[in-house]
Amino acid sequence: DVVKSASKHQFWQVRQGAAHFLRCFEGCHKFLFSDQQSSTARSIIASLLSDERREVSAASMSALTGILAATPDETVATLVDKYAGIANRSRPKKKRGKQSEPELDLTDEEKAAKEEKERKRSRNQQTSVFFLCAVILGEPYDTPPYVPRAIAAVSKHSFERSAPLGVREIVKKCCGEFKRTHMSDNWEVHRKVFNQEQIEALEDVVSTPHYYA
Repeated sequence: DVVKSASKHQFWQVRQGAAHFLRCFEGCHKFLFSDQQSSTARSIIASLLSDERREVSAASMSALTGILAATPDETVATLVDKYAGIANRSRPKKKRGKQSEPELDLTDEEKAAKEEKERKRSRNQQTSVFFLCAVILGEPYDTPPYVPRAIAAVSKHSFERSAPLGVREIVKKCCGEFKRTHMSDNWEVHRKVFNQEQIEALEDVVSTPHYYA
């Protein structure tokens, strides 16, 4: 409860400290944690991924990378499916030609509700994409079957029309790191885990400058 309260503190330095603490505390007590306690720790960290301060979101993503690296593959695979679904649903919808006209007739309450819905979508997008990137970065030497699924999911958020700059940067850095660690000496081994669509999704991020995205 103390750490959960700290993760919601008004000062970002305290929220950042909560992320650093959980990374160290769970790492030192991993084998003493129950499944419920591990799930609670992941939930607290995940809630910080969408923090408005980059220092906090970066610390929580780093913490989550370490935690997930020591989490059973079956659990991580389930989490990838969950957050890949959230990531897919949180992409901005394509704007239609006459979208702005109805907004003139909205009440203040309806406008507020619409703005809150957009804020929630944005938070869900950043949380899910950063979570999946943490999964990818947590496997610097191996390629479990859930990693290509995570890459395919985050690749859709690497274009300007699909995500804000902060999210796009993380996706490109994450996939770039995967390329550095996996696509050199043993790429033919790792490649066998991917299907063609997943390979194309990865290449979309690591090979294209996105000038016309």
